Amino acid sequence: MVLSKREKYIAIGAISAVALLTINSLVIAPYNDKRDALEEQETADTKTLEDDKLLLYKQEGLQSTWKDMLASGLQADDSTAQSKTQQALQDWARSANINLEALSSDHVATQKGPFQVINFNLDFNSSGNQSMRQIARVLWSLESADMPIRLNDMKITTAREGTDNLDVKLIVSSLYMPPTAQPARSGQSGANSNQSDEMEDVQ
Repeated sequence: MVLSKREKYIAIGAISAVALLTINSLVIAPYNDKRDALEEQETADTKTLEDDKLLLYKQEGLQSTWKDMLASGLQADDSTAQSKTQQALQDWARSANINLEALSSDHVATQKGPFQVINFNLDFNSSGNQSMRQIARVLWSLESADMPIRLNDMKITTAREGTDNLDVKLIVSSLYMPPTAQPARSGQSGANSNQSDEMEDVQ
């Protein structure tokens, strides 16, 4: 069979097209897919590396904070943690020119994990032009403390309607981490069982 010149060109073009499609499907497409996958993996690895660097940087910065928390009573038995926290609360109140009327504590039921909780109840009265400033100073001391303590609840009521004589009740909780699996004591501590001893500690 003799092909005309035109038919030869058509046949060559068809063969070339089939060859190009075959090369594309067997070589070029897989290569492009592999290249895209490697680029995506490189982007993901770069992000992971940056995240790890940031985590290490934060960890280094938090080492000093962790040491301060340990020194402030985080790693202690319950009586030491209770004593240190109670002393801190009294110091903060005194610094804000507040006379605590009551300060009691009770242990929360045993928590899962290494940390245990003690709740502290504070009652005091604040009046005059400095009343809100005094309350704010106590709250700031709680929020900026090195020790693991937080405010759980706050109630402010007026002792007399239309005056700035305020009765304040705070409930704060403190964490401690016993060196062994030491269960938290249930019920209120002895600091709450005797009101006169309690007020002596406050003063």
